[in-house]
Amino acid sequence: MKLWGLFAALLLSLPLHAAIAPAPTQVTPLLNGMTIPDTSLTSLDGRTQPLSAWLGGKPSLLVFYRGGWCPCCNAQLSGLKRVEAQFSKMGVQIVAISPDPAEQLQDGPGDTGYLLLSDRQLEASEAFGLAYTLTPELSAAYQGKLGRRLVTGQGSDLVVLPVPAVYLVDADGLVHFSYLNPNYKVRVAPELILTAAELMLN
Repeated sequence: MKLWGLFAALLLSLPLHAAIAPAPTQVTPLLNGMTIPDTSLTSLDGRTQPLSAWLGGKPSLLVFYRGGWCPCCNAQLSGLKRVEAQFSKMGVQIVAISPDPAEQLQDGPGDTGYLLLSDRQLEASEAFGLAYTLTPELSAAYQGKLGRRLVTGQGSDLVVLPVPAVYLVDADGLVHFSYLNPNYKVRVAPELILTAAELMLN
């Protein structure tokens, strides 16, 4: 019995690598109390390195968004920009992650003081359990407007996107607060994340 409990605890401590879900309501996201996976991400200047290297052992707010073409995502990032100084004062850095090509990372939210990273291979979106495919109809419509800016699944014409999500992690990469909603139009208020950051640090 003790051995089984140890095995279960070990499984829970391992980062998940979830498959791409067939719909946003079927994602299996990383949960509070779990450690974030160390996947590779690329910056605007083309540098690629593990997420742990980008975070540098600092408390961080990770923001997964659909892309700079998404008005709801840009509104969320603009809201975070307004409270960025408060996060910085607490020692919490903001890192925004999307499947956009690295060279198009600044197309959306405009001038920000926080780090924008490209998850073009969807490594992070999959490992965090956020990736899902659009329906054939939606995929065709999105591709008609955005073309090759979007990412499709391997061997598939279906567009893959992350469910928009935020993860507040400590210096060790442990998740203390998370929020995601299958309805991409619904986002968490920056003030709530600030309160969660204060609780994490106290």
